Amino acid sequence: MSELDKALKGGGERVYLLHGDADLLVRGAFEWLRGRVTGGVAEDFNLDRFDARDKPNPDRIIDAARTLPMMAARRMVWVRNAELLFTMPAAQIGGLAAYIERVDDTTCLVFQCAAAADRRSKLYRALEKHGCIFEARTPSEREMVPWTLGRVRERGRKMDNDAAQILVDAIGRDLSAMDAALERLCLFVDAPGAIAVAHVEQVVAHTRAHTVWELTDAVADRNVGLALAHAAELMGQGEPALKVLSLVADRMRKLLIGRSARAQGATAQEMAQLAGMPSFKAADFARQVQRYEGAELVAALERLSEADRALKRSKLDDALLLESLLMDLCAPRSAAGPSRGDRRP
Repeated sequence: MSELDKALKGGGERVYLLHGDADLLVRGAFEWLRGRVTGGVAEDFNLDRFDARDKPNPDRIIDAARTLPMMAARRMVWVRNAELLFTMPAAQIGGLAAYIERVDDTTCLVFQCAAAADRRSKLYRALEKHGCIFEARTPSEREMVPWTLGRVRERGRKMDNDAAQILVDAIGRDLSAMDAALERLCLFVDAPGAIAVAHVEQVVAHTRAHTVWELTDAVADRNVGLALAHAAELMGQGEPALKVLSLVADRMRKLLIGRSARAQGATAQEMAQLAGMPSFKAADFARQVQRYEGAELVAALERLSEADRALKRSKLDDALLLESLLMDLCAPRSAAGPSRGDRRP
């Protein structure tokens, strides 16, 4: 049983809410559900479409849902951009909320949102009690590699972990762009061959990926000049300071994991694997682990946490706060340590 089969309860429910911040996943859930309910059979007679941007009368949606299917067991009533319905006053939406409690057995009523629905609304509370809610969430930075590998498996293909990491570094968390890149890669690499790093480098533009690696490598190598230059380049490409900070924090956490593994006698490849670094970066990573003491890495993570709070609360310029952070993290060993955070702006 697929994940969508589980999440959407086999497509047998009478009313669904599909919403969340990951529009690609919401659209995928709807297409899966549409195939289960109508199967393309007599769809012209058994699929009613509404768009909440047109401000449809809720009574018209109810009337469509009460219509019997023609030459099919079930019919679908599809409300797109439905997040707008969840902002309507309770008096206007009350009839539709009440109908959700007793949707006809031959109808599948689907509310598809282009964003997260307002959980405080009367309509949402009715759906929570009597419907099936599917919330699509964009994976975090750490979850993107497993998510990417999962999308490749859904296509019946294979991909190297390192190739997935490079692809994530190149594209980030833009799921639509990621899905389009995977489609190109699956066409480029003949089945059943696995998609490798070389394929990603040939097919996908990876300027961002190079800059990300260059930034985090510069910090790990304590090269303040390069770190400042690459951070400025990423911000110039539109990356917010908090995103740049998260990339640096991730590398410092990996260095701490690598140092702990090294103390246990791990090889360079083992350290890289435990820390979640690509295998081709193992030698560089092992060298970088030696540039920091354990106490320095703990202090660096504390400094990163303080910088995160400052970026969210301070009125100082983000670029200045980030510059000060990188100078602290890259300070020579003689100047580094828990006290270096005292030089914050």
